[in-house]
Amino acid sequence: MSSNIIFIVGLMGSGKTSVGKVLSKKIQRPFFDIDQEIIKRENLNISQIFDKYGENYFRELEYKTLSKLKDNINSIISTGGGIVLKKENIDIMTKNGTIIFLDIDVETQMSRIKNKKNRPLLNSENLKDDLKKMKDDRDKVYKSIANYVIDVSKETKYKVIDRIQMYLNEKNII
Repeated sequence: MSSNIIFIVGLMGSGKTSVGKVLSKKIQRPFFDIDQEIIKRENLNISQIFDKYGENYFRELEYKTLSKLKDNINSIISTGGGIVLKKENIDIMTKNGTIIFLDIDVETQMSRIKNKKNRPLLNSENLKDDLKKMKDDRDKVYKSIANYVIDVSKETKYKVIDRIQMYLNEKNII
């Protein structure tokens, strides 16, 4: 593991961006959010990208963005929830750093995202079913690639960050 990047993965609403931002300040590492990088580059929000070009185009943007960001050694990268849908992304993350999986239960996830816009893969009619299916589909991948799994459902952001820091210290990553 040459570049020692900390990748934060998990479903939408798990807190990847907010945890990543605070963690980067605490351990003084640069922070990148793949979704935000894509939004800046395309000058469109995620929903607009999905509507205009489709999911495959977005997944390719994720891959290209991750490929570039991996050169930022000793950084923290918050990924999109679907980053694990492409094997090439998994390869990049497993070869270039430590993967932290922010696990979240469906009930907590629902309460965090129910009023949020810009969630193109969700049908508000069947929100709980959509989230459950997404969790069923992706959790096994997240768990199989993660170096550290933390259930964020009942924890505050700061408790989650403290636990991640303890893990990183134990593993001599920071």
